[in-house]
Amino acid sequence: MTEEVKRLTPTPETLRELYLKSGNLCAFPGCTHLMMNEEGTFIGQVCHIAAASPGGERFDPTMTNEDRRHVSNLMLMCYEHHTVTDDVTVYTVEQLRRMKADHERKFANPGEVILERLKDLTTLTQPKPVKNLRRINKVLEWGQLDAELVDQVGWLNQYLEDYRKVPREVRGFLRAVVQRTYRMKDSRVASRDSIWGWSTILISDVRDALGISQRILNERVQQLEAYNLGGFYEMDTPSGEQMGVGIKGVQGWLFWIDIAEFCERAPESLEAIAEHLDFSRLGD
Repeated sequence: MTEEVKRLTPTPETLRELYLKSGNLCAFPGCTHLMMNEEGTFIGQVCHIAAASPGGERFDPTMTNEDRRHVSNLMLMCYEHHTVTDDVTVYTVEQLRRMKADHERKFANPGEVILERLKDLTTLTQPKPVKNLRRINKVLEWGQLDAELVDQVGWLNQYLEDYRKVPREVRGFLRAVVQRTYRMKDSRVASRDSIWGWSTILISDVRDALGISQRILNERVQQLEAYNLGGFYEMDTPSGEQMGVGIKGVQGWLFWIDIAEFCERAPESLEAIAEHLDFSRLGD
């Protein structure tokens, strides 16, 4: 006698196995969406490879109701990729089974987990380029027309193309130096070279203000040099020439100092711009 098709709820044991094998990540290749958030709420979706009911994607009439709710026919995905995989011409049963197996294999083998985590973290932050500079123009009262700022928009977006490849730790150090330099702009420990486009602050001030060792400071400044963002730079002080930490501008424009002032007056988050790459906040 043919079994009546019924949608059965997966058992708690099945759900537990699914979650443990998921690594708390969506099974779609490259997706980093969590299945359970920091508060312990399950935000993923339990997806059938072969649908639980007639008319559903990839429904297989030869399967039993128990087959359809078996762990081998289920996978965890985020809402977006659950929807994407509804395209049965692209995502066949075989394709989804292979996707499930590839994903779960990584978390069944500790070595695979370690290798999976060795990824370029700079690819995880998507930059938001500048569309215009109307907002910073208004906040800093430049009084310029859009047409007069076209070059600057191009310079910033070209800068962003290279800056997006810089590790987050280096971007964070740059942000901290920029903030400190702007805060001390009226003191003798900071200076600006508008001819060459460098803003500089004494090494000793940065080291002590940020509470880092000279070794760490040297490493971070060397990274600034390597990424063409800044470096050690001589500055004139009442005691004579001393070495400072310099941040480079573009085309002679000390744009990081302008951005720091913009963030103070707007107000706006310098971290969002310098670390999270949201340059779009400079416009409207």
